[in-house]
Amino acid sequence: MKKQFTTRLVYSAVIFLFVFTGGLLAQGTGLYVPLNIQKSIDAGVRSANGMPGQNYWQNHSDYKIKAELLPDSSALVGSETIMYHNESPDTLDRLVIRLYQDFLKKGGVREFNIGTVELTDGTDIKLLVVGGDTLEVGSRRDSAYISGTNMFVKLRTPLPPKSKIDLKIDWQIHIPKIVTIRMGNFRDNDMFIAYWYPQMSVYDDIDGWDTIDYTGFVEFYNDFSNYDFEITMPGNMVAWATGELQNSSEVFQKSVIDKIAQAKQSDEKVNIISAQDFKDGKVTVNNPKNTWKFKADNVTDVSFCVSDSYVWDAASVQVDNSGRRVLTNAVYEDSTVNWDNAAIYARMTIDYLSHELPGYPYPYPHTTSFCNKGGGGGMETPMMANDGAPKEAARTLGLVFHEITHTLFPFFMGTNERKYAWMDEGWASFYLTETVENYPGGKGYKANEVRGYETDAGNETEMPMITPSFSYKGNYDRLAFYNKPASAYYELMELLGRDAFKKAMLEYMKRWNGKHPISYDFFNTINDAAGEDLSWFWKPWWFEYGYPDLALKNVKQNGNDISVDVEKLGNIPTRIELNFIFDDGTNQVVKKSIREWKDKNSLNVKLKSDKKLKEVRLGSPEIPDTKRDNNSVTL
Repeated sequence: MKKQFTTRLVYSAVIFLFVFTGGLLAQGTGLYVPLNIQKSIDAGVRSANGMPGQNYWQNHSDYKIKAELLPDSSALVGSETIMYHNESPDTLDRLVIRLYQDFLKKGGVREFNIGTVELTDGTDIKLLVVGGDTLEVGSRRDSAYISGTNMFVKLRTPLPPKSKIDLKIDWQIHIPKIVTIRMGNFRDNDMFIAYWYPQMSVYDDIDGWDTIDYTGFVEFYNDFSNYDFEITMPGNMVAWATGELQNSSEVFQKSVIDKIAQAKQSDEKVNIISAQDFKDGKVTVNNPKNTWKFKADNVTDVSFCVSDSYVWDAASVQVDNSGRRVLTNAVYEDSTVNWDNAAIYARMTIDYLSHELPGYPYPYPHTTSFCNKGGGGGMETPMMANDGAPKEAARTLGLVFHEITHTLFPFFMGTNERKYAWMDEGWASFYLTETVENYPGGKGYKANEVRGYETDAGNETEMPMITPSFSYKGNYDRLAFYNKPASAYYELMELLGRDAFKKAMLEYMKRWNGKHPISYDFFNTINDAAGEDLSWFWKPWWFEYGYPDLALKNVKQNGNDISVDVEKLGNIPTRIELNFIFDDGTNQVVKKSIREWKDKNSLNVKLKSDKKLKEVRLGSPEIPDTKRDNNSVTL
């Protein structure tokens, strides 16, 4: 009886632990899973193997937007209709609409000081009609009210699952000239306009409505929607935008249309518009105003840029076996340093992304890089990029590459940048490495990325990467969003091998493009594609506080036998590279996989040589290591 009772007790304890930890660990892995994510897996919306679940859903909208650009007053006046589709299993009692330009509103909450010179009254909502009801935008007690950068609308009749509701909004915004954060008026009628229209927020299976305010640093998260939009502006101005221009013959002169057609078939740069063409009146159809009509389906956002003087260069590149080509545009102020090569830089980018890594054919008809006359830095929207002009050619290539990569991550992949910045900035920093490293003046990019991570790794205010990105404050966002994830992806590729890494990433992209993958969908898909549980890698890199630090111990030579101990003092694993330097000036490099650290913290490396060992060096500038003073031993 005592033995039977003990057996039952042990059995009950095992069952209790299994049930208790079920909500804490991803099925089949050792990763902590928050309850809201586990709830989605349990509901069949997502799965433990990284596949979208059988009950996966996401909402979407159909937008029709008409806007007029008023350059003299730096204003944009618009009217839009939205058909919002509730594909969720939930009945919605409210809607959330984003008003990004309320970032400039007086009294708004911002993560940095922007002064007072360009503060506004926010987005001017002139008309709001929801489900046929005209609503006044007032206080929290009213049917519609604004808080932060969101407008909340209480529905008189809740919106059931698998139903839709129509909205009409008339509005006006100021296009900033001074506080040009991510977009703005860059003087002389040269503008990049993004985050410009009232936009439906995301309602998803993880958090419900996304109500996080846009406060400057935190970025964006959007549904895949369909857009018909048109921009009316002075007749001498040109517009480039997300999607495809629908009325070329109504706005461009024939010579420009012919050059566009030429560029769409050319591997070489074609100058479509020169600065002199504008001066000679050889660009647009001669009307006081022109209306530019664009269409973009199944995209997460739309933006546009305009100019009445910018150079337009373009080339194109074949991206798949069907012969489909992508147009690579560069628009910039004449004689901007390095930008005469920007269309080719864009072509190099699309070629690499489509054929090398990740190896997924670029899915859209064009990419357009706009130069904002700044010294560096950039901002992305689908098919569009707002870039500065670094003085070094390799940095310009890297900037163009980085921002174009964002069309895949986060836009094609639908990632929530607000929570998982490493899922877009990390990839945009990682994929350009080989191209920039092999470009004149670009050598050392990867080592610089690693150094940027090492500088602050392990400090008190560095949080694990899995921490929602909007929680990051101060200077550590650069480390957590760019440098650390890029370094982790380097190590992941070395761990799996280039071919297996590429295969796993392609599987992730095939599963989740056009959807909303979260961090666990990425981890679980890579595990599934690789055929192994990589929790031992994910946990220290993403979930734990810590830093990488390998050290040399016990370097010995006994006759022809050389023995070296390598210890993993930090908790974050990296691959191992040992350089044995001999008295005669020769050397031998030994490399070991990061897998050595899967279940141990110490490794003995043996080498045979009839030469006398002089020194052993551990690591390289391209392998993260926060304490390099323990990486060399001289005999």
